[in-house]
Amino acid sequence: MARWFHLSSFSANKLNGLSCVFLFLADIISTVEFNATGELLATGDKGGRVVVFQREQESKNQPHRRGEYNVYSTFQSHEPEFDYLKSLEIEEKINKIRWLPQQNAAYFLLSTNDVWAENTTWSSLEVALDKSAF
Repeated sequence: MARWFHLSSFSANKLNGLSCVFLFLADIISTVEFNATGELLATGDKGGRVVVFQREQESKNQPHRRGEYNVYSTFQSHEPEFDYLKSLEIEEKINKIRWLPQQNAAYFLLSTNDVWAENTTWSSLEVALDKSAF
């Protein structure tokens, strides 16, 4: 039987010494997808963001950490748009994420909203360079 644990919140603030969590509609997860190996997990939210998590390596010293995922990469996949021909607003909400088969060291995924599909690619080296800039 799978057991789930909540380990962190990104929108937590303190108000009058009390810990409060503000939930914004854009922060609600709308889709979840594992890659073929289960090493990576991508989540899409109603704000058009994609967060990719990487599975923590199993350690014999800390067996309780088995199955834990850490943030690997975050990016804005879709922005709100307006279709002037149809006079309707296009939501940025991510409807579906699909991992493409891995052909080399790079990872590819497709994310869709109601109208557009975005192809995103990155490699482990690019992510490592991005993290060192902060």
